[in-house]
Amino acid sequence: MRISLPFQIGQKTVLLILAFGMVLSASAGELKVGTVNMMKLLSGFHEKKAAEAEEKVELASIDAAYRERVEAIKAIEEELGKKQNEFNDPSLAEKKRKEIAASAQQLAANRSVLIKEGEEFLQRQRRSLNQKMVGMINDIRQKVESAVRDHSATLDVNLVFDESGLTSSRTPFLIYSRNTVDLTDAVLKKLNKDAPSPVTLENLGGAKPKGETPK
Repeated sequence: MRISLPFQIGQKTVLLILAFGMVLSASAGELKVGTVNMMKLLSGFHEKKAAEAEEKVELASIDAAYRERVEAIKAIEEELGKKQNEFNDPSLAEKKRKEIAASAQQLAANRSVLIKEGEEFLQRQRRSLNQKMVGMINDIRQKVESAVRDHSATLDVNLVFDESGLTSSRTPFLIYSRNTVDLTDAVLKKLNKDAPSPVTLENLGGAKPKGETPK
């Protein structure tokens, strides 16, 4: 009878087998290990920062468009309040009262339409932005992983571990390793070598904010 191992146990076993295989294939006796902090690489990569900035701009645009709909709903609600006051006037003729009631009913219907349309707009736009960001982050992660592999190939290391990685129990995957080579800063430098220059006053021709006296 075949008994399958739980996924996590099976995954750890595979990792151990791979590591053991690397130990056996190491040419110079001692296994040389490299470490990298993937969290630091991702957060420091200029493309990741640009993606986050783009997300903030688009979120602000979505919220602004949604606020316009909210203001339109508030305007209708104010108009409904006025209609209610007119309707409650005891001196109002019955014909006029019916006209006000019909107008209020139409306003209420418009309000319901705007509320539904606004909620659908917000959900649709945020879902679209989320899908876009997931694709961008996946591309960025692949670039970082490729950079780590390419840099690792230039070093005398047999294995490279992510020191920021956590197991399913939220503990560090790599707790200790003797004489490791940290690749993080070198890889980050390579990733950002083509980063665009930040916008500064010098880039803008030395313009200074109003009211600031030259030194």
